[in-house]
Amino acid sequence: MWPSRYVGQEVSMAQTPDRILISEAAWGKALAREAVIRPIAFVKNLTGPERFSACRKLGLKPTRFYQLLAQFRRKPVTSSLLDETPGPEKGRRLLSREQEDAIACAIEETYCRRERPTITAVHDHVGEICRQRNLPAPSWKAVKVRIDRCDQKKLAKAREGASVARQQYAPVIDQYSARHAMEIVQIDHTLVDLFLVDAVNRQPLQRPWLTLAIDVASRMVAGFYLSLENPSSTSVALAIRHMVLSKASCLAEQNVVGDWPVHGLPTAIHLDNAREFRGRALAWGAAEYGINLIHRPVARQIPGAAGRHS
Repeated sequence: MWPSRYVGQEVSMAQTPDRILISEAAWGKALAREAVIRPIAFVKNLTGPERFSACRKLGLKPTRFYQLLAQFRRKPVTSSLLDETPGPEKGRRLLSREQEDAIACAIEETYCRRERPTITAVHDHVGEICRQRNLPAPSWKAVKVRIDRCDQKKLAKAREGASVARQQYAPVIDQYSARHAMEIVQIDHTLVDLFLVDAVNRQPLQRPWLTLAIDVASRMVAGFYLSLENPSSTSVALAIRHMVLSKASCLAEQNVVGDWPVHGLPTAIHLDNAREFRGRALAWGAAEYGINLIHRPVARQIPGAAGRHS
């Protein structure tokens, strides 16, 4: 029989929170609240001093005290005084090991393909595996969570190739910086975004090639060479010549009023691995004047200013 203080009160026998999921600190706080609230919970008319004393003992504002009092009156058990009923611990896996293995197998066999199958396709494959193994099939959301927890770089490599995975996930460690002008110059080619046309019929001929030499420290164009011919060792040599010499005569020839204050030998030239940058003449000429040639790693876009222009 229930004690007299519960007479007239509906005592809820609903399932209480799982004690395994409640921290010791949270349970200790609930016990302290219960020791104060239980003796006065079913007193019909609480006096002001009783309410004030309870709030002071619990360190609560009156509004929070009345919330807890109402919760305890509805369900007079200690767990009703918890701040909140915690859910499963974040990251806790509720699937069986066999179900986890089925999802891992489906991800490996279906998701990691160059056709880039959808999560729904993976979920369907998981369902087939579970039926074969007499297992309950996990939800679509559970499958998605497992995919999200996988190594995304590895998935991108399997689905889209190593190049895409490297661009998306590899740390950017090859940004060039220089302490002073002409310490490092980057050279690369690009097609100009315009078409030359013939003077008579205005028919398009072709887009010219622009070879740029850009100073890393100042981002200034240190030299260039413009041609209708494809990039070659000749265009590289002429761009370097333009970089090294004073620009005064070049500006005068083009009737340009102004100053282009950059010329001289750089300490190093940064290049990609195109054939025109691997020639013996370029290597010998650079060595003759003490210029260090730096070639980027194979199959990697050239970092820095010249790479952005190309």
